[in-house]
Amino acid sequence: MTFLSGNRVRRTPAMRVLRGVVGCAAVALIIYALSMVPYDILRAERFRIYGESFTTGVVTAVRAEAATSEGSRFFVDYKYVDADGLVRNATARLPHEEWERYRPGERIEVLYASQRPAVSRTPGEIEPRFQLWLRAMLR
Repeated sequence: MTFLSGNRVRRTPAMRVLRGVVGCAAVALIIYALSMVPYDILRAERFRIYGESFTTGVVTAVRAEAATSEGSRFFVDYKYVDADGLVRNATARLPHEEWERYRPGERIEVLYASQRPAVSRTPGEIEPRFQLWLRAMLR
């Protein structure tokens, strides 16, 4: 709002305090929102944009965690060899039906990021909804 005359709108002390409180709340909300961003997922998907390579790995261990509020969680530890010839170890969280199929020493399909071979996943792995959404948006 532009005032051409010398008369400015004066804010009352209560209005100044209210503006300060609203401003502080807005800054706190922005900082909280930024702290909740899953940067590890963003970083992994950024590397996957440049392509994924397919390889076959070997299951090293099969384990289950005790029941939580989400139910039991099932993990498969595996190792694979990337394009540089380095052996990499990783863990995948799988649905119970997939998890039951694997035993130590069996083969498992592995997709790893071409730009960062340490970032890997298996087909059928349980991933956060945000990660699936982000992957779809980036492709």
